[in-house]
Amino acid sequence: MLTYLSATLSYLRTRLGGQRVREAGVTAVEYALMVAIIALLLVGGFYALFSAVQSKYDDVGTCIATEPAPQDCAPAGP
Repeated sequence: MLTYLSATLSYLRTRLGGQRVREAGVTAVEYALMVAIIALLLVGGFYALFSAVQSKYDDVGTCIATEPAPQDCAPAGP
């Protein structure tokens, strides 16, 4: 009976140990997906910020280039 119990425990340790390795692989994939999503969000955010800054610079450049200053080139407030 003791041999049977020992063999069963050995078998269970082997089976459960293999699942830990598979779970570690799954978490690595989950982390990779999280990093990829965060990278895409950062790229999208920087693109939106760049577009907004570029638009402001274009507006300022247009106001500086035209003389006399058009009505839509009012000075900024305090």
